[in-house]
Amino acid sequence: MGGKDLIADVFAGREPARPPYVPLLGRVAHVLGQVDATAFVTDPQVQAVALAETAGALGADVVTVGMGTDPAVGVQVVERLRPLLAGRGVAACLAEPDVAGVRAYCDAGVDMVVLVEPDRSAASRFKTIANACGFYQAGAVLADPSLEDGARVAADLGLHGAIVAHPRGDEPGVVGGGLDASHLGGAPPVCPRPAGFFWSFASEVDPGASPEALAALGTVLTG
Repeated sequence: MGGKDLIADVFAGREPARPPYVPLLGRVAHVLGQVDATAFVTDPQVQAVALAETAGALGADVVTVGMGTDPAVGVQVVERLRPLLAGRGVAACLAEPDVAGVRAYCDAGVDMVVLVEPDRSAASRFKTIANACGFYQAGAVLADPSLEDGARVAADLGLHGAIVAHPRGDEPGVVGGGLDASHLGGAPPVCPRPAGFFWSFASEVDPGASPEALAALGTVLTG
């Protein structure tokens, strides 16, 4: 079963065959792909190829598009990724609760939206985003490692879930996380619950992490 189907099961409330692996790929993709940082966030073809290659090398089930990128560019990345996905899902990453940007990503066919450390002052936008994602059968989650209880904050905002550093298993909605630097060559992580969960680091994958260790972790999680 491919990552697209696995993440669909997670947000539909079904128990997947295994928890999907959704690392937030940004700078690590242009570092491993040896592409210019500016080109990565401005050239859709450059980002698409770098992300596809990095996702394949690290064993990611879902390719995360748009870290540090304008949604108008990110949507084009999604379109260029389609023939390169090999069964993987796609997640759109946005730094702001940009309703129009989210709808554009959903129109392009993403499977989930990740709001990465957004300004939460316009709280009503998050519910609108969740509703828009729900219409397209996509999930909407919050990723903000500075929050003490990101899952509760996400639920209060009306989102479908959150990525947190140390999921307990009793969080409301969908929860992602469970990975940190100690799992790169260290003890295998422990899944906190069989359904409504996906593997992720609490924030963007460290571009300085060992590629070999990241690849080995991907094998453990998806093999």
